[in-house]
Amino acid sequence: MRQLITILLFFVLGFLGKSQTLEINVKNEKGDDIDNINIQLIKDEKLLDFTKTNNGKAIFKNVASDIFRLKLTSVFYKTKFIEIDTRKKSTFHIILDSQITEIAEVEIKTRPKIAFLKNDTISFNVKAIKDGSERTTEDLIRKVPGLDINENGKVTFKGNTVGQVLVEGNDFFGKNHKLSTQNISADMIDGIDFFKNYTTMSGGSSTALNLKLKEEFRGKINGNVEGSYGTKKSYLFHTNLFKFGKSGNLAFIGDANSVAKNPINDVDFYEMNSQDDVESGTNIEVPSFLNNDGLVKSKENQLGALQYSKNTDKISVTAFSVFNNAQLKKQSSTQRIAFAGQPQDFNFFERKGESNRGYLGTSQIKVKKVFDDKSFLYFNSGYTPTEDNFDQSIERISSDSQFFNIRNNIINNRFNNSITWSKPVNSFDLKLSARTLNESYHENLEFSSDKNLFLSSSKNISQINTIKLNQYGFDIQVKNKNKWANFNFSSGIFYKRDDSDLSVIQTDNRENVRLNVNQYLNTLTLQRKFGTVDLSASLTSNIMDINTIQTSNFENNFKIKFSPKSKLNTEFEFEYKSKYREPDLKLLHYNTLYAKSLAFSQNISLAPEILNKTDTYKLTWSQFNMSKGNLTFILLSYDRLKPNFTTNFISYGAFSKVENRLGDFQDRWFLFFSNSQRITQNLMLKSKLMATVNNGNNFIDNNPNVSRNTSFEWSQKLISNFKNLPFQFDLGYSLNKSYFEQSYYNTKTSIHNTKFSLGLNSNIKKEWIGNLLGEYLIQKTSTNRINTFLLGGQVSYRKEKSLFEYNVLFNNILNLNSFNYINSFVGQSGTNEQSITALHGYIMGGLKVYF
Repeated sequence: MRQLITILLFFVLGFLGKSQTLEINVKNEKGDDIDNINIQLIKDEKLLDFTKTNNGKAIFKNVASDIFRLKLTSVFYKTKFIEIDTRKKSTFHIILDSQITEIAEVEIKTRPKIAFLKNDTISFNVKAIKDGSERTTEDLIRKVPGLDINENGKVTFKGNTVGQVLVEGNDFFGKNHKLSTQNISADMIDGIDFFKNYTTMSGGSSTALNLKLKEEFRGKINGNVEGSYGTKKSYLFHTNLFKFGKSGNLAFIGDANSVAKNPINDVDFYEMNSQDDVESGTNIEVPSFLNNDGLVKSKENQLGALQYSKNTDKISVTAFSVFNNAQLKKQSSTQRIAFAGQPQDFNFFERKGESNRGYLGTSQIKVKKVFDDKSFLYFNSGYTPTEDNFDQSIERISSDSQFFNIRNNIINNRFNNSITWSKPVNSFDLKLSARTLNESYHENLEFSSDKNLFLSSSKNISQINTIKLNQYGFDIQVKNKNKWANFNFSSGIFYKRDDSDLSVIQTDNRENVRLNVNQYLNTLTLQRKFGTVDLSASLTSNIMDINTIQTSNFENNFKIKFSPKSKLNTEFEFEYKSKYREPDLKLLHYNTLYAKSLAFSQNISLAPEILNKTDTYKLTWSQFNMSKGNLTFILLSYDRLKPNFTTNFISYGAFSKVENRLGDFQDRWFLFFSNSQRITQNLMLKSKLMATVNNGNNFIDNNPNVSRNTSFEWSQKLISNFKNLPFQFDLGYSLNKSYFEQSYYNTKTSIHNTKFSLGLNSNIKKEWIGNLLGEYLIQKTSTNRINTFLLGGQVSYRKEKSLFEYNVLFNNILNLNSFNYINSFVGQSGTNEQSITALHGYIMGGLKVYF
């Protein structure tokens, strides 16, 4: 009996030893588990069993101990045969190679859709646009149909500046586009949405571009720190750190450079000084160090920017602070050729040296609290201090030589607050808002010369100008949506008190100009949609009390939009609007008001209660094939100012006098055409046309003068997008022509500029990224022609998933020591040929560390 049990136990153990569980683990070249791989278990060319991988794993049960053959197949991976011996082990690890050839064939046969339209949102498919050579979001935006980056770093759609750039639906440094587009890496972007009707935190309406991030960049700290140093002691230090998550979005950007990289420009400054959805009505001088054209001998910038934002259903918070410090130097020479019939001593040759240093800062906080009944309370507060120190030396040689030294110091502090409460009442939305704006502006301007200045008996002139602005406003707004029409009624009061105190020390002249404005506005807006036609109209009653003199007028706006039903997204739109404005404080001084441009001005016929009316007519047409990414946009607009604030220009050769006075009219025609055409699967052609005609009347030495400025710009660029090639290119050209003519002196002049460009972009094995841009510039004026070749770019090396990137940056490497730019412009007394020293070329090497 014992022997029988032993034999049975031996038989069972032997059977179990020959039958076992077989485990197959499958990964790709990167080490990632891959699913849905078909695995066949084969013995003597016969199929014994088959299964698929799940989470990279496949199981075969009751497999004998023997030698077998595995066959692994997939559409996306190369077929693989593996011989296994289950007598030695039961777990096997297999790596599959990508089926590159098959994927390439699929990409050729299928064309990914470029954009999708849902309600008022256009979603762009960035995967169909990216080629891997993009470094920043700005590089990516330039390739999106209809989107572009203008010369001020602003994102535009169909030629119009986008209101805000958002990140995951949150504010990102207010209306400053560059801090997001130039700092957020293109690799972080998963999608781009354009909102046609974006509701701001204050409840207003705007447009917005929303950057959607990949999941891997959420909830943790991302960013990099970069440092580079090179020729001519050129340096660049830059860091950007982000954390986007449920607890809020946090961003820090720091920059210090000596290569004239400008994080903030004059447009950004204007927008920092504007309240949400409110026209400030002020015209304060922009700091002179906000130079963004690169035409400087040297420029250093230091920037620090910090932001926090969080957006939930109940509360939204945005707070940011930006500080920018700058130092720059300019050098130029100018030859002025006076118009025929003028004195010969109006001709001169001038050498000019200029240095600027200063800072600006802005801090803003926005808080919105939403209650259960969908009412909300919104608060906004901002503070912007600036200081600008300007020092200029000028030597002018005419019939005689004269030396000028000009110093200008400006300190400005601006503080604004606004609060809004909105509540739905039955079918209505009620909104109450109040706002304040307080500003203090102090300017100290000093002239010195080796001869008497500005028809005076003094070689030195010191001028102090102090302006204080205090503005307060309160508005009530009622909105209603019903079957017949949507209407919006608002009523508001506005009070403004501006004081300008002007004094000249040498002459003991002093003048105070005060502008008191009490304004009462009532606006009714109606909007109705008839099928594919959308109509809207508004009428504003504008009652103003200006320095106790009462004026009243009506401002109106009418818009009609037609969107026919079609496979192509097509829109026609016509708009008319009228607007009134009063003269600026600086136009109202009767005493001499000096300017650092060797000119002075005085008021002749302007009064505070004189209003300038602008009538604007605008016609637009657009067509967007979202599947192919083809977009065509045409804009034609006409502005007419009547009466206009014009001047009487009097030249004294070395300096000029401007008398501010009332003119008859001024008008402007503007044509804009933009086309993005996908001519093949891998090539896109972008074309742009801009044409402007400005007509105006003024006076020269009390003689009536009608002038016309005409400019024309045509550019085209061919952009490649070869998914399977490591190299891309963009080939383009631009033609720029400007014409000036005026009736007095019967003068006609022109300027022609032509530019050819070739950009090469590469992404080799996802390790080497290179960008090379060559430009050939031809400048032609009436007396000069200059041909310039500019070459710059960047080469980077970074192994995949490595924390380190090695960079070589270079700019204008054919002019490492010096570079002059020729500019020609026409004034009211002559043609000025100007040679400007531009920033020297540089080569820098550096390291970037990723987090």
